[in-house]
Amino acid sequence: MKRRVAAVFVITTALVATGCTDSDEPPNAGTSASSSPSGPAPSSMTFEEAYAKLPLDGPANAPITWEKTQEPESEEVLAARRSLALWYWERSSTDWTAIVPIGRFLFTDRFYQQSLAPFADVTDNEKPSSGPLWVKTMGVEKTGSNQARVTFCTDRGHWRDAGVTQVPENRANLESYILNYEQTGDGERRWLTDRLIDNAVDREAEYGAECTKWAQHQP
Repeated sequence: MKRRVAAVFVITTALVATGCTDSDEPPNAGTSASSSPSGPAPSSMTFEEAYAKLPLDGPANAPITWEKTQEPESEEVLAARRSLALWYWERSSTDWTAIVPIGRFLFTDRFYQQSLAPFADVTDNEKPSSGPLWVKTMGVEKTGSNQARVTFCTDRGHWRDAGVTQVPENRANLESYILNYEQTGDGERRWLTDRLIDNAVDREAEYGAECTKWAQHQP
């Protein structure tokens, strides 16, 4: 059964509403993640195969340029980059049926069930966005023994809905990915995204000015 989606930000809106808190720290910060496996991955695909299917540099209609920074390319950063690439890949596509299953390999089971599973049968997203994106790692924070927060600055000045030509006034976006280090369905421990803060206003004081100055790219 097809599910029609009329707004490209429908998932993100739900995530921000449920994911943001008044605290700078994610829920249960400082505690260890459960040792039980995060949701079982489909037997037809391994984690490596899922990673290979993910266009880390974005699809053809929404390419991503990853800015080189002094932040080390740690496993936490790579996990967050994969999750960011998945979100924008999905938002730029009309058919999500091949995209949503990959989220099982990138997100905790809780976050997957909340944010992606309800949209697994979408085949006609009516308002896909497109255009180039530039992404810079702003900071990596350890928020618990098995938790981390990776914050990116994303220049979305030329990424927009079809028919829109004007560059938005606020093109610089801070977005944070809250990660848990969990045992997964294949028995390995991996960094999985457990929450997304799409507009990380709680990091504005630290990174906002730098992000705004940097986000001035031209295609």
